[in-house]
Amino acid sequence: MVRLAQTLLSLLSLSALAAAGPIRYPRADNSTKIRTSEMHYIYPNAPSLSKPTTSALYVEAYSNKSQVEQVAVFRGIPAEAKSCTVGWSQADKNDRVFIVKGDSGHTTMRPLIGFPSGEVSYESVAPFDRDNEDQQFGPDFTFWDDASYAATEHVGGGVKCSSEVYIKVLLRDPTVQASVFLEQDSKNGLWLSYTT
Repeated sequence: MVRLAQTLLSLLSLSALAAAGPIRYPRADNSTKIRTSEMHYIYPNAPSLSKPTTSALYVEAYSNKSQVEQVAVFRGIPAEAKSCTVGWSQADKNDRVFIVKGDSGHTTMRPLIGFPSGEVSYESVAPFDRDNEDQQFGPDFTFWDDASYAATEHVGGGVKCSSEVYIKVLLRDPTVQASVFLEQDSKNGLWLSYTT
């Protein structure tokens, strides 16, 4: 019973954190980093399926198809923001839940030109996932989940600054059976940095 209460308290804390908006981390180089607290699952093979948001990064491919993709949402970016960059962090091995399965954890990330106002699904995101091939970048999670790697920051790529930034995340090669899971918190997961 105590374990159930602790789990529920943890989930409520995560919900409160997600609802509180972006947490800003000032950095020594005069940039600010915010973490995404909103990840949406989208399913290419079930295009109208919509599920509740999650805090974890999870993408998967099998049967020669992309099966699970996501959209990361960054909110609360100030109007004066410049030099926006998306990347990801991993904490030391004891402070992370990070699993890459299969032959490749190489992803494709690209900004969307907007975001649906209702339910989020592969179908509702599709109109906003266009004219952006030249803006995509490819963070590679392969092998970084190995316990021998310490805390590390990874730069993904630059994006156009806006008050809200939406990034579609999928495995680069859907013909390779693979998945990437990274629990996101204050030390792990996707981030957006900017200068003012």
